Amino acid sequence: MEVWYKKYVGLPFKHLGNDPKTGIDCFNLCRYILQKETDSAPPNTTDHYCKIVDDDWYNKTNERLFLDNATKEKGWHKVKHPSVFDLILMRLGSTNTDNHCAMYIDNNKILHTMEGYASWVAPYGRYYKQYTTGIWKWKNTDN
Repeated sequence: MEVWYKKYVGLPFKHLGNDPKTGIDCFNLCRYILQKETDSAPPNTTDHYCKIVDDDWYNKTNERLFLDNATKEKGWHKVKHPSVFDLILMRLGSTNTDNHCAMYIDNNKILHTMEGYASWVAPYGRYYKQYTTGIWKWKNTDN
């Protein structure tokens, strides 16, 4: 039996990309997986949150990206502990903004992609947990 998330491993990265064949970014990857696996996804793509087109965008913004305090109306709510399909927001590097997200896939593992890497599964352990700013559940993935 194939593990559900393996079909999303190896997808090329592209900043603001929304196509798993030609390139997809971290938020759009999570959005794509939600749509494919749950038949429901947030209406906004990364370009709704980030208007900086070049690949070094995360060093050029102080805005809070991806989700904000008004998220409940948009279908997200914050949780303390991740479960399958939850979005984990992070601040990687020296920044004051959320600049990365990953999808929790179970057993302390996340699926994500970033500049220079195709999508991959990584342990959600001390390294990524130290940069986590919040764990968010999409409305149609409540158990």
